[in-house]
Amino acid sequence: MTTRRHLLTGWLAVLVLAGCAPNTPAASPTSTPTGPDFTTPGTASSMVSQLLAKAGNERTLMVEITATTVEVSVLGQDHKPVTWAYRNGEMAQVASDLAYVDQSTFEVSKFNLADVGGLFRAAEGQSGSAQDQSLTIVDYSGGEVMMSVSTVPESRTVFFEPNGALLPVLNFDTPGGVAQGITDAMGGRVLVHSVTVESTQGAWIDYPGDTGTTVRRTRTAKVPVTTNITAQSEDLPLFLAVKIDAAAIWRVVDATRGSGDVPEEAGWSVVIDDRDNTGVPRMYFTIGSKVLVTDLAGDVLSG
Repeated sequence: MTTRRHLLTGWLAVLVLAGCAPNTPAASPTSTPTGPDFTTPGTASSMVSQLLAKAGNERTLMVEITATTVEVSVLGQDHKPVTWAYRNGEMAQVASDLAYVDQSTFEVSKFNLADVGGLFRAAEGQSGSAQDQSLTIVDYSGGEVMMSVSTVPESRTVFFEPNGALLPVLNFDTPGGVAQGITDAMGGRVLVHSVTVESTQGAWIDYPGDTGTTVRRTRTAKVPVTTNITAQSEDLPLFLAVKIDAAAIWRVVDATRGSGDVPEEAGWSVVIDDRDNTGVPRMYFTIGSKVLVTDLAGDVLSG
């Protein structure tokens, strides 16, 4: 009897040490379900289409996409934004603090959302950060709808063309940068008060807005055109912006730097306007310490 008791006791000890008991099944590992990864090709654009169909309006005000969420806002019939979102595995109308203040609406189909992951990687290459990336399409400034990627915490916002190409970074101390900067700042405007280029800043134009206002459109190196309105009119006469020749601007700069007491790498600026009200605009250069006035062809008139 003593031997039998010892055998039973030993068997129970083995069961305890093995961490199990008779008739108790082993626990199976559990997994947490995950939602779509919107950085995979085609996934984000499909969800945007579904949300827009729910919202019932193609007058889109904003699209915002992260790796796990998608949100769209459209202009409702009462001119109040309506927002639908996919969050935490659910698609629903949600509250939003977005207000409508005459910003431009847009067609999402004109923006390349086929590969949001690719856009995120391109943005990381320029900003140096991939933390909590978010893609946004919205009226960035003055009716210019832009696609951009930002991060949290905020690094440099990276902008894209509608086709998904990176917005070019411009060097305004090169002929190509001058030409592209003026073109971007113009944005199709025909009549302007003035055009300015600064080698270290960017290019901008001034033209009349609504009664008693002046509009300035500015293109800097890494940021698309921004628009600012001042509540005062400009006294300068208007002239045809098409008359400006970026190549003529560069010829003057290139011929002046490295001559006399002007260093080869001197900073420079030019303002083009008709300040003398002659009906013919002139180009007013400051290149290093030298001041020049030329005609639109770049021929020196004074200085």
